[in-house]
Amino acid sequence: MSERPRPKLFGTAGIRGRTNIDVTPLLALRMSQCFGDFLENSGTVALGRDTRPGSDMLARAAAAGLQSAGLSVTDCGVIPTGGLATWVRGKKCDGGVLITGSHTPPDRNGFILMTERGAYLPDEEAVALERAYAMVGQRAETLGHDRLGRYTLADNPLGYYRQALEDACFPQAIAARRFRVLYDPCNGAACNVFPRLFEALKVAGVPSNADPRPIPGRATEPRAHNLVEVARRVVEEKCDFGLATDIDADRILFIDETGRVLSEDLVGAIFAKSVLRSGSTCVTPINSSGVLEEICEAAGAKLEFCRAGQPATVEKILELGADYACEESGKYYFVKDAAWCDGLMAAVKMLDLLSTSPRTLSAIADGFPQYVQVKETVPCADGEKDGAMEKIRRIWEREGREAGSRDLTIDGLKRSYADRSWLLLRRSGTEPLIRVYADAKTADRAQGLVAWGKDVVARALRS
Repeated sequence: MSERPRPKLFGTAGIRGRTNIDVTPLLALRMSQCFGDFLENSGTVALGRDTRPGSDMLARAAAAGLQSAGLSVTDCGVIPTGGLATWVRGKKCDGGVLITGSHTPPDRNGFILMTERGAYLPDEEAVALERAYAMVGQRAETLGHDRLGRYTLADNPLGYYRQALEDACFPQAIAARRFRVLYDPCNGAACNVFPRLFEALKVAGVPSNADPRPIPGRATEPRAHNLVEVARRVVEEKCDFGLATDIDADRILFIDETGRVLSEDLVGAIFAKSVLRSGSTCVTPINSSGVLEEICEAAGAKLEFCRAGQPATVEKILELGADYACEESGKYYFVKDAAWCDGLMAAVKMLDLLSTSPRTLSAIADGFPQYVQVKETVPCADGEKDGAMEKIRRIWEREGREAGSRDLTIDGLKRSYADRSWLLLRRSGTEPLIRVYADAKTADRAQGLVAWGKDVVARALRS
């Protein structure tokens, strides 16, 4: 069976590239015009941006493109991904445009197009939009002055978002515990949300990299190796836990009171245990750890795999009516409250969870099955990824099988083994890389699988 078309410009998380080289004002203008045509040249689109260099420039270009296509623009300014999605859905907008490079370095940027639900544009619609973009110079109609969209500033969008976050938790229970939490928003879009949110919840917030600025004070991707200093401060400041987001705050990592950065998959399993019941459905991409499988089995919940990336995750959530979803990148979907991943929503859900437990976060984490995940990458130019994956597939089909192993090929090549370990080889949707991931109950097993996987990739690239 042939694979359905995948978008070229849109990766697993919108459009990304080097600011003013790949992602230019002209691209923002024209893609926004196409989005306006896609929305039939009427309605309202919410616009937001992050704090990185060029985001304001690209936002102005996007606003112009939308208005020229007949869409009215409500500008929410600097706002987290979850905040713009909340505004889009709550204010019944027809869509959203967010200018953000998310977790990528400050010299890169991009933009995310949202549906009226506040979720990323599905792949099928992204493909259609890309076709229109390829023909943008031949647009059938240029609107007259009387059909141009209006431009207005949103009325207190951050306050609206904070209220939605408070409504998604139990403020009185949280306030009663008087938590002390170190928060690190990477000098990004959440800087002006955390302080007032924590104040409302009676949480003593300890700031780190918490002033908005174009170049952040730490590496933009919230991964354990980038948070050594942040983890040290959690212990030094005697916090109940710490958290760190990327620039647009869709991703979040948690640090327990001992300074241990908890793996994203472990946190996903912790949340899953609190949300899922017998008969529930959980969605996760194919690169999630076996710990989630164990938790779903214990709860009597059904676990469904999907391709990596927010569009695929949301598509599967909606298809199955899922109750919860998580991604190994530190993205968590509390479907009852939001159809998108939101780091700040995850933060209040963690406060909720701890407010009803006598145990510390470290004690809760220690009660879960322990898995080791090894994640490595091999450089591969964007234009060479498809050919490389075909060569990798040929080697994969000949080698590496064990008794009881099974393959899953919905996104790259994944082989699961009888001991609950797995190996995954897939092309990155956002960077010029082939990803080589393994998950197992021991480090030796995970490292051995990754070593074989990297060898397969190396041989394919040499051939």
